Amino acid sequence: MVTSVIPRYEFRVFGNNLDSIKEIIEKQSDKEMTRQMDSVYLLTPWKRKNNIKIREGVMDIKVLEQEHETLEQWSPFLVGEFPMKAKIIKTSVFPALGVESPVFERKEYTLKQFIYEVVSVDPDLAVAYVWKTRHAYTVAGCIAEIAEIKVNGTSVSTICIESEDPNKVIEAKKILGIDKKTENVNYPLALKRFMGLTPLPDNWHKIDF
Repeated sequence: MVTSVIPRYEFRVFGNNLDSIKEIIEKQSDKEMTRQMDSVYLLTPWKRKNNIKIREGVMDIKVLEQEHETLEQWSPFLVGEFPMKAKIIKTSVFPALGVESPVFERKEYTLKQFIYEVVSVDPDLAVAYVWKTRHAYTVAGCIAEIAEIKVNGTSVSTICIESEDPNKVIEAKKILGIDKKTENVNYPLALKRFMGLTPLPDNWHKIDF
């Protein structure tokens, strides 16, 4: 099962001192929805243009299509739900991870079997367990998200602006006071930094978290 949707341009920041941006979002829009969810992210230490997560037993992969003025355009597609056939894991998941597929001992895997028997035993793979409370708003015609998350038990906040139209995201950034020097940090990059799988930026100690 592979289902595609229209790709969106995204800009995301992480930190524990995002109150100034939150205040502007809350002035621009009423809160439209709050959702809580847990996700499992699959990571590799090296740079990959894929964001692979499992939520409510369903795996999806977001592919980084292009970058535009600090924005990232991600195209998601659903891979399938667990229990998942080993053939799908071999042909869709491991190529996206950029890791050689193992020899599978089962024809089909539950989520727990996949994590503990396939992912956890592979030294080239890591797992991040993420719990999220997401609040949805609209700013300049864009989806705006404020979220409190826990990554393997550690708390941090994140804010994201996204739209199919990059110009709307650029306008929303201006409204929220996000300058061009602010780094766009996607989920895989943030998680790998939190877990020590990739180097921090040179100025990490100067970043106002």
